[in-house]
Amino acid sequence: MFNLSKSQQEAVNHINSPALVVAGAGSGKTRTLTAKIAHLVNLGFDPKKILAITFTNKAADEMKQRLFDLTGLDEISFPWVRTYHSACFKIFKAEAHQMGYKNPLQILDIYHQQKILEEVLVKMNIDKKNLGEIRARISIAKNYGDPFEYFQLNPLTKGFRIEDIFKEYENIQKEQNALDFDNILYLTRNLLRDNKEVRVKYQDMFHYVLIDEYQDTNNLQEEITQLLLGHDNLFCVGDDWQSVYGFRGSNVDHFLSFKKKYPKSKIFRLEENFRSCDEIVKAANHLIGYNADRMEKSCFSSKTGGEVSVHYLGDEEQEALWIGKKLQTLNNAGINYEEMAVIYRTKFCSRAFEKAFRMLKIPYRLLGDKGFFERKEILDLNCYLTSACFPMDDTAFARIINIPKRGIGPAMLKKISSMRIEGMSFLDAAKEAVQKSLLSQKVHKNLKNLLEILEEIKDLPPNLAIEYIISQTEYINYLESIAKTPREITTRKENIQELIATAGQRDSIAEYLEEAALVRQDKESEDENDLGRGVNLSTVHSCKGLEFNTVFVAGCEEELFPHWKSMDSTMELQEERRLMYVAITRAEFRTFLTSADFRQNRLAKTSRFLKEIEEYIS
Repeated sequence: MFNLSKSQQEAVNHINSPALVVAGAGSGKTRTLTAKIAHLVNLGFDPKKILAITFTNKAADEMKQRLFDLTGLDEISFPWVRTYHSACFKIFKAEAHQMGYKNPLQILDIYHQQKILEEVLVKMNIDKKNLGEIRARISIAKNYGDPFEYFQLNPLTKGFRIEDIFKEYENIQKEQNALDFDNILYLTRNLLRDNKEVRVKYQDMFHYVLIDEYQDTNNLQEEITQLLLGHDNLFCVGDDWQSVYGFRGSNVDHFLSFKKKYPKSKIFRLEENFRSCDEIVKAANHLIGYNADRMEKSCFSSKTGGEVSVHYLGDEEQEALWIGKKLQTLNNAGINYEEMAVIYRTKFCSRAFEKAFRMLKIPYRLLGDKGFFERKEILDLNCYLTSACFPMDDTAFARIINIPKRGIGPAMLKKISSMRIEGMSFLDAAKEAVQKSLLSQKVHKNLKNLLEILEEIKDLPPNLAIEYIISQTEYINYLESIAKTPREITTRKENIQELIATAGQRDSIAEYLEEAALVRQDKESEDENDLGRGVNLSTVHSCKGLEFNTVFVAGCEEELFPHWKSMDSTMELQEERRLMYVAITRAEFRTFLTSADFRQNRLAKTSRFLKEIEEYIS
């Protein structure tokens, strides 16, 4: 069993009323949550009736593995240790017919969402340059819980109604029997809210509900939790000092008002930091003390000998060189490069470090770079699988119809598309064009071959389907023809091998595509250069949850950290301070904070956060 501290054990032992565990950074909150589930099983709770929500699939898998080891139960004993999206999709699949859907359901990735929205904007004669903002607003509106209220409170003043775009976008998804990522939560909430029979069914099913990272829940997730809760057996764990996803719609008020919402609840505090030295913990405590909206706790560490220091440089080039040389010194003293990180507020800051590190021959990797499933070769092959499994998906078929090149240009695409009548997919139109021999001889042959490939793979296991696609289309030759460097083609081939191995763990294409879509939410991307080796370059958001021996927090200037978009809002400024708290507490032994006098050839002003930290240091 776990070797728990006294405060952790008290939280684990508590039962019969709601509980909130207010956990400091590095205080073992996930360890406590896992121990709680094992304790419930020991008390006689059926593990199949325990709903435990984590925020990444990786965290869910690690928790299940730990629970197997602790309880001796098998892999199918904890079916409801999941993310919100995974749990809701499992519920929605089982009840799809209640909402006018049928199985298999398709989950739309970002690429598909963008293509559908492009189609809507073209239809409504709206400039496609607005696509990014519209997609983001629709996502936030759904997670807000009431899209139309959100649109009214946050109107776009650009000459069009986002409500109309939203309605058309939702209609297309329904026609395709598909859900975007936000609809997994939004439609499941609607189902549970509007269908009492279904709601009671799942309330009776879940005897205990546990939520990790509770400070990051949004309105929709909080409402789903309420709808699934038919009793007082609720256990939430989190740290409001690390609530940094307000831009995605998370609402820290759910955490701060827990006692008000559940008057019978008990609050537990985990205040010992097992990661960072006390000097780092105390500096971080002092910083967060400037936030008015927070739960009180007195974090400490029994480890000492840490360092927190502030350094001022001339400009970003000097900052990057100073940090680079400091990294070399620490590396020569025995600290591996991969144990160190350079953290910054926004992605553009990485440029100066990449340049300096290449010059100094310091290996590095970028955390939070393009995700595995967003890479070209993965998107291409997955679109082949999607077209075979979901023939109504026009976006997937439009991507692969000329990849590799089949001589199908814009004019030919228009000709094929003109075959469509109402209710006919792009794929069906292509079949019609081939059957009626309406195309040139070369295009007819190539398109017929593509349709035969899709027909051949639809019932194959996904890994064999991918191998068949590659062999029949000479896809590797195509990649080699567009690669800019030998290294690029090597990386792409390695990614394809990883894809085949991943797909081989599932029996059907539909099952594989579902898992791939749900895993995307983790955004655990890996850099294509020196994966696993070298200094970690990361935004604060991308390194949340990670820990390093030494951390450099760079770019500590007003309008950069805190970010200029947050300067006029007390609420957003508090979130920026929480971001700085997260950055500082990633370090075990050393945190160096740097500020430049000039950045991008403009005079820069030292961040207020540095001044607050220097108060502690002095």
